[in-house]
Amino acid sequence: MREDSNDFNDGSPIKPRVINQHLNAVYPALVLLAGMELDLFSYLSDTPKGVDQLAEDMSLKASKLMPLLYALVSAGLLEINDGEFTNTRETQEFLVKGQPRYFGDSYSTYQDLWKSTLSTAQSIKRAIPLAKHDFANMTEEELYGFIIGLDSGAAATARRLHKNYDFSRYKNVLDAGGGSGGLLVELAKLCPNTRFSLLELPTVAAIAQKRIAKSHLANQISIIKADLTKDLPNEKSFDAIVLRSVIQVLGLEQSGIALKNLVRCLSKGGDFFVIGRVLEDNRLEPAEAVSANVMFLNVYDWGGAFTVSEYRHIFKCRGFKLIEKTSLSGGYMLMRFARARG
Repeated sequence: MREDSNDFNDGSPIKPRVINQHLNAVYPALVLLAGMELDLFSYLSDTPKGVDQLAEDMSLKASKLMPLLYALVSAGLLEINDGEFTNTRETQEFLVKGQPRYFGDSYSTYQDLWKSTLSTAQSIKRAIPLAKHDFANMTEEELYGFIIGLDSGAAATARRLHKNYDFSRYKNVLDAGGGSGGLLVELAKLCPNTRFSLLELPTVAAIAQKRIAKSHLANQISIIKADLTKDLPNEKSFDAIVLRSVIQVLGLEQSGIALKNLVRCLSKGGDFFVIGRVLEDNRLEPAEAVSANVMFLNVYDWGGAFTVSEYRHIFKCRGFKLIEKTSLSGGYMLMRFARARG
């Protein structure tokens, strides 16, 4: 690590401030990840605690836990008063197990993706994804950890979809490439009179089946085991099809094939709802999607954060047009596509 010392006070007006800023920015994120993996925030949910008490509760050594606690305070993720630590309002809301909006268990997905991104230079040099994610061939443990981690934002996405578009007006909804089913579980709670189906690869569908059974909504949510890019089974027509983080995984060419298959399953007046990391046409914003695009080249052969125009094009090829788009947090975008008239 280079220190910002007198080495740079040589009269030059240029100092490595931006470089140092980025080199140091990684540590608070890793501190947060450690707190999530240890489920530290849940131990502080009820009462403030000092280092020794918290270490005892967590069965950890106080001298090893202490640096992490102060780093979390420095990062704005904990507060300290008279030697006792408490959650901030934000960590209490999102990182305490049992809270409705909890996503602390997504740490394994971030570990996976951040570790993958360390291969960027070599992935570029060798022109292949060196940390490739092949959902069909992952071990059961690898797949479970990754898919469950992706589920963390699904409930919030479902609430946003329903708020913006009132999904209770649909009779049958398909979540194509729906992962472990988190989005449909939340939508089913919000729309008890709507029937839902989840389409996934057999290996992922097995995870979804357990998740949905645990939610006691199996009578409202059915599972279709299939590959989006292959011929789909003859299913009933759907009023709406959701594609969450699917096109950014498949890539544009394979997504075109998937859309060709899915169009056959969509009713005449049906809509496609697409959620994912999407770039504006200048490819410079949103910043989170620009950065995620670098991660994608390490894990997928053809996936990426594509531009709005690229999305327009693949849907136009299937007779659909972009009706509206909404920017979401984290570099995500929600887009609605409907059949073009005339």
